Amino acid sequence: MEAGTLTVLLFGSLFFLIFLGVPLAFAIGSVAIVVGFFEWGPMALHLLSGHVKSAIFNYTLVSIPFFMLMANVLGKAGIANDLYAAIHMLFGPLRGGLAVGTILACTLIAAMSGVSAVGVLAMGTLALPAMLARGYDKHMAMGTILAGGALGQLIPPSVLGIVYSGLANVSIGQVFLSGVMPGLLLVGLFCVYVLVRCYLNPEVGPALSLEERSKITAQDRWRAAIGVIPPILLVLAVLGVLFLGIAGPTEAAAVGAAGAILIGLLRRNLRWADMTEALRETLKSTSMVLWIALSSLMFVSVYTGIGGDKLVRSLLVGLDLGPGLVMGIMMVIIFVLGTIMDPVGIIFLTTPIFLPIVVALGFDPLWYGGMLIINLEMSYLTPPFGYNLFYLKSVAPPGITMGDLYRSTPEFVALQALGLVICAVFPSIITWLPRHVFGT
Repeated sequence: MEAGTLTVLLFGSLFFLIFLGVPLAFAIGSVAIVVGFFEWGPMALHLLSGHVKSAIFNYTLVSIPFFMLMANVLGKAGIANDLYAAIHMLFGPLRGGLAVGTILACTLIAAMSGVSAVGVLAMGTLALPAMLARGYDKHMAMGTILAGGALGQLIPPSVLGIVYSGLANVSIGQVFLSGVMPGLLLVGLFCVYVLVRCYLNPEVGPALSLEERSKITAQDRWRAAIGVIPPILLVLAVLGVLFLGIAGPTEAAAVGAAGAILIGLLRRNLRWADMTEALRETLKSTSMVLWIALSSLMFVSVYTGIGGDKLVRSLLVGLDLGPGLVMGIMMVIIFVLGTIMDPVGIIFLTTPIFLPIVVALGFDPLWYGGMLIINLEMSYLTPPFGYNLFYLKSVAPPGITMGDLYRSTPEFVALQALGLVICAVFPSIITWLPRHVFGT
């Protein structure tokens, strides 16, 4: 069977199983095994296991469970309470200040956890009820939490960055640093949008009343400022040992996990039951990521074996379009996939196929990785399967529907898309910092 027909069969079967509700890892893996068996016979299983073994035993991927553990421990240790107390006092007097402070708190949580769930769940529990009680527009309040939480996929230490680094053979330190300036760019876009909207329409995000502000004492502000110090030290410890060359990504992740546990113990609010639950959640999250990785690698091995990668490359390069348009087509494909698939699976599926095209077109793989992760960040907000939508729904106050959540995302997805376009026009936003630090 020719590559074009098998391409339709492979992806058609995959999307059919996904829409039937089959978990992504099992959908991808079963399609790969069945098609591989009918194409090459029983030996396909041996071939697939050989291809997968060399990729799955990537030492960089070992850092994923440590970062997952750090994120889960931080969620149990109540770090977000201190962050929110600080932003409530510092930014509450501004119009839209609580929303801006929520975005900044999510940014700091992102720099500690590397995933989006921690920021969304923490701010959904703390910030959303506070903003709604003070008359904030519910769609803007939820949108800031959804978009702010998604920054965990871009700002280091990013789990998506770890996955891309292992597949693309790009330095994990460079991939981490490539997310810093785009992350700050998105933070700036979100904050400017909130402030401008609240300036034009104060009812959307009213400032704290004079009565509330008068109750905040200097001692309260001092206590709040001290509470922010441990998270900042944890961020500096994790990224510092990595970028100073003291430790590799796996060791840096272990430092982060140990630091999170230490902070929880010093705060005396990390119980043994919390630690047990954090370990259980880490096991579940890591298993999900690795099963998706295993299945995706099998799928890509089959697709490569039938010549699918050459087919895609010839189609995109042979369109006689400029490199920018080809890159745009790839970004659109990734965005569409992001509405129906897990971002980790998308990286495993598309990187082996798209990266050779990126290199052939003369683009920097580091820049492409940054563009890829910014694009996938949008998938956490886009219906019907955006993870952050379901995270926030699980902790949202009664009366908040999925329809409300869906209506909260368009403006922030548009801002993320604007950030993606800016990084496409000015690639140095992604590449300057890692090239400057590592001297490459």
